[in-house]
Amino acid sequence: MRKGACVFLLPVILAFSVNVKASGEFKSLGGRSAGMSGIAVAVYDQWSAANNQASNAWNEGIFCGIFFENRYMVRELSYESIVFSACVRPGAFSFICNHFGTSIYSELKTGIAYARKFGKRFSAGVQLNYYRFQISDDYSSTNVFNCEAGLLFRPVKQVLVGFHCVNPVPVKLSTASGESLPTLIQIGLSYYFTEELFLSAEIEKCPAGKACARLGAECRFARILSARAGFATSPFRLSIGAGIVISRFSVDFASEYSQVLGFSPAVSVQYQFRK
Repeated sequence: MRKGACVFLLPVILAFSVNVKASGEFKSLGGRSAGMSGIAVAVYDQWSAANNQASNAWNEGIFCGIFFENRYMVRELSYESIVFSACVRPGAFSFICNHFGTSIYSELKTGIAYARKFGKRFSAGVQLNYYRFQISDDYSSTNVFNCEAGLLFRPVKQVLVGFHCVNPVPVKLSTASGESLPTLIQIGLSYYFTEELFLSAEIEKCPAGKACARLGAECRFARILSARAGFATSPFRLSIGAGIVISRFSVDFASEYSQVLGFSPAVSVQYQFRK
């Protein structure tokens, strides 16, 4: 009975959602990004390997992280992710795994990424992904591959300009329906007023949907505490977040709010092995 109810309720939730996710649609990961309504293109942190591969070239050391988001407080819309990166010469190597949904409907995405600096102002990165889509236990799964790539430019110390493209070459999910993995283009700009305070804005667009604009800010206190806030359009959402650094561990908490569907709490934990 419970499984049948879930099968019925999930499409209803998605039908009334103003933020519907298509199969395989890109989502920025990490509690820091969640606290700024998804801002991630023109910033770099431990989750850059999953958000804009080029940004990961500016990190140092070896680290891993886990991320969880309970979207709209609905278990069937939850995300769980892990990332592992080794940022060494001549570049940064990463592994990313992201899972969405439950046994009724689920998406599994795994990827390997490489990023490298070219000079002191520019970096580029690329990622190859494997997707597995599964609908209940009674249906066969779909398996596809795609790629994504990013660029990051730092013209001056205070400014970062980022570009990220997901699925530049359309990959079909089904030859019968003609459905393809969505293509997404993101452009972002960040300005650092000081090392502790920055403001970031970005725009993302897919051919089949409206453009989404985001604005987010972060302020650090005493190098161990951070406060974040942001908003996004299409549809309008607000977010807040906080982070704390304890030795080699860092923890980031966030929650996004939609007037239609409510809160989406998120948390990520990162560990730095060495620099």
